[in-house]
Amino acid sequence: MINYIVMFLLYIIILTLQFVLPKYLVCNEIYPNFILIYVVYVALNKGAMKGQLTGFLYGLSWDILSTDIFGVRTLTLTLAGYIAGKFNRNLNKEQIVIQVIIMFICLIITHLSLVLLYLLIPDNFAKKSIELNSNFLLYCLVNIVITPIIFKALPALNKIFKQC
Repeated sequence: MINYIVMFLLYIIILTLQFVLPKYLVCNEIYPNFILIYVVYVALNKGAMKGQLTGFLYGLSWDILSTDIFGVRTLTLTLAGYIAGKFNRNLNKEQIVIQVIIMFICLIITHLSLVLLYLLIPDNFAKKSIELNSNFLLYCLVNIVITPIIFKALPALNKIFKQC
């Protein structure tokens, strides 16, 4: 029972960071993608199935809470969870270089998927696809820098929550 409460609190914290924090940043177009980082973390530590499920649930939440095309984030985060989960047993997940490389791969996959999905939609979403491309390298840099920090903080948070 306590495990479900901890997971729900973590879910609320991640969603709050994802949707509230960018509003208070100087450049609100470039922000850490906390949901993708968490999906990659779960997929690397628990496997492809848990990564897919986590990506699906967080993507569905993102789609519900945003005004974007419904299902786009669900699809891309599920795909990212699957791909990151496939590296579960093959690589040393504790190495920062591995975490950064897997995160970079997932950032590229989600970005390309979003651009391709937006290009399939008629005129009014063509602007959205151009916006996705404008600051992609800076967006990747921010996410890659923050990934090892969050990967170190999540196990510590789990230990703290389990002791309470």
